[in-house]
Amino acid sequence: MNKWNALSSSIFFSSFFLMMVSSSSFAEFIISSAILEFNANSEPQQDIELISRSNTNDYIVTEISEILNPESNRETRRIIDDPQKSRLLVTPQKTVLGARSRKVLRFVLLKKLDHREYIYRVVVKPVIKGVENTTQIGLKVLVGYEVLVIIRPEKVISQYTAKRTGNKLTITNVGNTNLLFQDGKQCITSNNCKTLTALRVYPEQTVTADLPLDKSVQYSLWNGTEIKELQVE
Repeated sequence: MNKWNALSSSIFFSSFFLMMVSSSSFAEFIISSAILEFNANSEPQQDIELISRSNTNDYIVTEISEILNPESNRETRRIIDDPQKSRLLVTPQKTVLGARSRKVLRFVLLKKLDHREYIYRVVVKPVIKGVENTTQIGLKVLVGYEVLVIIRPEKVISQYTAKRTGNKLTITNVGNTNLLFQDGKQCITSNNCKTLTALRVYPEQTVTADLPLDKSVQYSLWNGTEIKELQVE
């Protein structure tokens, strides 16, 4: 499927419009990281922090989904109801984030790495306690986040083809793990360069991107184990 796959898609802001007691305050928190990666050299658990910017408590819940055929026309999001049937556990699943406080959200790998890659997205969102008991009407917007979790294969195979034809760049991933092409640029002179959107290309996927110039392309490539510099003429 031909499409842009910007790095910014790794984080998802969702708005929840709820009818509740009229109030000008709303849940406000940030997360310390929007992307986590597990690989052969990483620990089986990783943490992110929830950081409150609110003067009131926030009630936070998480929802895990496995992403099948990511970023393709066959993409499917499968919600994980039973953590024992998943490779990933997020704990706590529900928590109270105190006003102006911090809390750790732990991501735990439940199974050993194998020959393939697994992609999960974890929604971290606030909910309103007791909203069903009120008869007063108001509008409240709650903002949540989505964490991209990448479980790399035990043995990473980083293989791809990249070809530029005029103002189009085509990349095909023939390896077994996703590749992130970042810090891209095209330069007219050394001091006059155009910045390119980051691209994440999953296994067996081909991405074609429009370029601002009919010139060579430079990217930094992250394959899960190392960063390599890439130039496509």
